[in-house]
Amino acid sequence: MSISRLLELFRAYEEDSNVKFVVVKGKGRAFCAGGDVAAVVRDLNEGKWKLGAEFFRKEFTLNYLIATYSKPQVSILNGIVMGGGAGASIHGRFRVATETSVFAMPETALGLFPDVGASYFLSRLPGFLGNGRYP
Repeated sequence: MSISRLLELFRAYEEDSNVKFVVVKGKGRAFCAGGDVAAVVRDLNEGKWKLGAEFFRKEFTLNYLIATYSKPQVSILNGIVMGGGAGASIHGRFRVATETSVFAMPETALGLFPDVGASYFLSRLPGFLGNGRYP
């Protein structure tokens, strides 16, 4: 599901008194496999930087909306959780990791900064989980 669609749904659900909480889960083997970042890099390489800027505007707006959401949100992090999937889940009230959860921030391998508030939430994980190294 696209960032635009998630943003639209979250806004609609917040106004709908029949919606008491929101559950977000992926389809198949991934919650979010980072394809959004690959598309933004492709657009940048083709000189379409405005598309990337608009994408990130929507993504960060969604992250803020989720972080300040008035209703409980549960993210079921089954399978691969990368990049934008981290932002669409980690800022919610509840996150459920499963035995197949794999979490990554691929932006750094592409030369981009770890966005979606990653420097905030990764630095608060216990032990050495958030620094990409093991003790």
